[in-house]
Amino acid sequence: MSTTTETEHGGWLGRSVKRKEDDRFIVGRGNYIEDIKLPNMLYMAILRSPFAHAKINSIDTSRASALPGVVVVVTGDILAEHKLAWMPTLSGDTQAVLATDKVRMQGQEVACVIAEDPYIAHDALDLIDVDYEPLPAVTTPQAALADGAPLIRDDKEGQADNKIYHWEAGDAEATEKAFAEADKVVRLVTHYPRCHPAPLECCRSKTSRSSRLTSAAASGTRCPSIRATSSRQRRHSCSGDP
Repeated sequence: MSTTTETEHGGWLGRSVKRKEDDRFIVGRGNYIEDIKLPNMLYMAILRSPFAHAKINSIDTSRASALPGVVVVVTGDILAEHKLAWMPTLSGDTQAVLATDKVRMQGQEVACVIAEDPYIAHDALDLIDVDYEPLPAVTTPQAALADGAPLIRDDKEGQADNKIYHWEAGDAEATEKAFAEADKVVRLVTHYPRCHPAPLECCRSKTSRSSRLTSAAASGTRCPSIRATSSRQRRHSCSGDP
């Protein structure tokens, strides 16, 4: 029995659509972001923190900057001079583009290298010397809320604990009454593992500018407007297929 549902106007609902993109991938002609080569193209590599919580005493980039092929090494202090060290987030918070005073999570971006070759960029990361002073870390929400827990976001004015925000909706009095009058109340604590909503969608992009008013971008996502906004706020890369 056919599962096709024909609409009144012969639309596509329920109809099998023949794939059009397979041939180029099967014969090796897929055009990935990595395959795009632009004139005078530069590459970026990011140095990340090995600590979950640590004070940054100093960052010495002299050896990395001296490596042939390196164009520039950028740190949080350099961004801070241009008021670019912090950026807004989609949740209404702020987030460090590159760490300045300390790192607040393992893997946080500390410095980035711009070079003429991707291998040179990554080699230069090993030449950056960061003097870390490890600080106590919290690894669970419960530990973060405990009395005396290390304050992570001490960059925020007036922040005295690790609470992010308080949110509630509905009738609080009626809710408390319903629980009080219930024959049985069940409490459940669950643990949700780390996840990613789109693990196969990559977020690499390349941008070229032919003039001060004209630019072109290739993105590995189906959301070029979001990628354009994000790339203006924060330069980072992974790999992908447009």
